[in-house]
Amino acid sequence: MKLRRTAVALAQAVSRTGRTQMKLITRIAVVGVLAAALSAGACNRANDPTKTTETALKESNLGAVKVDWDKEAHVAHLKGTVDTVSERERAEQVATAAVGTSGKVLNEVTVKGMNDKNADDMDGQIKSTLKKMVNDDPTLKDRDISFEVNNGVVTVKGDVQTAAEKDKVTELVRSAPGVKDMANALEIKPKQ
Repeated sequence: MKLRRTAVALAQAVSRTGRTQMKLITRIAVVGVLAAALSAGACNRANDPTKTTETALKESNLGAVKVDWDKEAHVAHLKGTVDTVSERERAEQVATAAVGTSGKVLNEVTVKGMNDKNADDMDGQIKSTLKKMVNDDPTLKDRDISFEVNNGVVTVKGDVQTAAEKDKVTELVRSAPGVKDMANALEIKPKQ
């Protein structure tokens, strides 16, 4: 009888130990999953500096300037209207500091009092010139290349087959009259 009680007590102790270990393993697994989820979420937010940049602009009394983050090109497009040229320049400086090494800042901010119609006409001329330059190039004319122009700032999107073609488009854009700045978001997709 004494042997039987000892065996039952031992079985109960092993059972309690197993449940305790299982609870511990479950808790560790839950903590691991939560940590992974939180770090993944933090990584996604870290790549988009929109909120940080907009907060910095507001703190610098430049709340009228908005940020449009292009995650493919890693470019922060500054948009809006300010009263003076110095405010426009300051907005770019503040945004550049906030974006840091996450990407590039393109200043598309308009200054009040400047002729918006002339700016729009100029943007249209730049876009037409760039399209003509691409269409005149025997290699580039067959590629999917588009241009967005705002206040002389050009964003290039589409596909090319080689890094050399992408570099060639950059050279064309930089050589076009009226271009103040540019971002090349072309994707290289080799011919298959």
